[in-house]
Amino acid sequence: MKKTIWRLVGLAATVGIGAGINYLALPAWNLQSAGLWCFLFFVFLIGAGIQWFIEYLFVRDCYDYKAKDFVSTIIGGSLTAVMLIVLIVGGLTSAKMFNANKYQKMVEITDANFEEDVNRIENTSNISIVDMETAQSVGDRTVGSIKNATWYEVDNEYNLIKYQGEQYRISSLSYGGLFKFNRARYDGIPGYVLVNTSTQEAKFVELEDGIKYSPSAYWSFDLTRHLRNQYSSYLFGTSFFEIDEEGNPYWITAVKTPTIGLFGGKTEESFIITNACTGESEEYKTEDLPEWVDHAFDLDYLMTVASYNLKYKNGYWNSKFSKTGVLNTSYSYQSGRDTDGDGDTDVRFEGYNTTITSNGDIVFYTGLTPASTAESNVGFILANPRTGVITRYTCSGAEESSAAASAESLVQDLKYVATFPTIMNVDGHETYFMLLKDKAGLVQRFALCNVENYTKVVQADTLEEALRLYRVKIGTTEYADKPQTEETLKKEGNIQNLYQAQLDGCTYYYFTLEGSTDLYMSSIKNSNKQVMLKVGTKVTIEYSKTSEEGVYKVSKIQF
Repeated sequence: MKKTIWRLVGLAATVGIGAGINYLALPAWNLQSAGLWCFLFFVFLIGAGIQWFIEYLFVRDCYDYKAKDFVSTIIGGSLTAVMLIVLIVGGLTSAKMFNANKYQKMVEITDANFEEDVNRIENTSNISIVDMETAQSVGDRTVGSIKNATWYEVDNEYNLIKYQGEQYRISSLSYGGLFKFNRARYDGIPGYVLVNTSTQEAKFVELEDGIKYSPSAYWSFDLTRHLRNQYSSYLFGTSFFEIDEEGNPYWITAVKTPTIGLFGGKTEESFIITNACTGESEEYKTEDLPEWVDHAFDLDYLMTVASYNLKYKNGYWNSKFSKTGVLNTSYSYQSGRDTDGDGDTDVRFEGYNTTITSNGDIVFYTGLTPASTAESNVGFILANPRTGVITRYTCSGAEESSAAASAESLVQDLKYVATFPTIMNVDGHETYFMLLKDKAGLVQRFALCNVENYTKVVQADTLEEALRLYRVKIGTTEYADKPQTEETLKKEGNIQNLYQAQLDGCTYYYFTLEGSTDLYMSSIKNSNKQVMLKVGTKVTIEYSKTSEEGVYKVSKIQF
């Protein structure tokens, strides 16, 4: 009788400890969850240890002890061994070494047209000039004015979203710890921060009803625990904070489903949208997500499945040794960058940025580099965090760190540092766009660099001026003049003086007409027949009304 009582005490202790671990760790009760098997392994291991401790110290003194009476200890040990075997077998059946082909097919990367998909920049109104670091700097300051500001901290995500027709970076607040949560738990988090990416204006949006459910909350208000209570068997991914068109706050949480072996190949096919104030949750398939959702798929998930597709095209061993046809993403090179030559890391190399497609979708950008060399890009990919679609664009040229170094060389005396570039379409040219910041992290200049030829790089105090200078640099004459709407004049005459020059790889013809000292410049792009020009040739030209450095730019020539 005493033996049974002591064993029940051990069982009760094991159950109690298991319940405590379950409450803290929140494993998914799903047989394809490695976390569940780890949880069971440790619970049975602890249980076997408790039973051995009880039987060794108490039970054997209650009767004529024999080794076979360690029944519960043996059972607990056997179950622990089973859990360990499941973890090992599950890991092997999910290993990339044996399933490279399946991992490679987790996502399909489709080739696409740069000119069609990447929004052509006509002016500066649709260019985001606020990166995440800048948003953090200006956005964090808005919280100081709210009531009980010391109770909260601003999250550093600042994801790019579309809201009421404009682009913003948004960040939620988090509790500053358990004690501060206990003070604010009934009022909740009072609001969120919005930073306009065009004007750099930051504002704190105060909610009528505070945010009660958050990843930084505790007990039943913890977002993961709240979701686990509703969806006990789901494997959760990252939760993103977003707002609808009325400014109501929500959390979007991915649901992961293993598709390779027991634990591997986790795909994201549905998402749970949780009202951050009321806690109401609803699950949506990818194609059914509300229009206001911009971020559903996790950046790490998108970059991981893209990496599998690019690495394992020719098998696992090829990706490790010969690396034939293997491409790496710039995202995989996340590290630091030495900008002042002292050997120390000064700037983090993020490996990605966000941009806007021609249809207005927010996408993640990262470059593609041959595995054999990281000194040049062979193209880039755009990953859509709303749809999960990944598209590939082929264009050879400088990789991002070279472009950043090229931009920094223009202001090396000022020691400004370039941000990680994002891709832009400037008059059909693949172009890197960067901010140049001082040591305080403030934006001082704007830089544009041609992807194909990173020696074609410009910087200016304003984005408008940088864009104008860049168009001059790449020779897109239809946009290069300033202002762009200036009047075009027409003139006819015989060439009196003729000169030829090479600028940035393009041939230009400079000439004057009889009876005038005005100097005109015409690009070979206007007409290949200009190679036949000579003194005395009669020409009809169309040119800009204003001159640059005393030279009138010809847009059309006939002779």
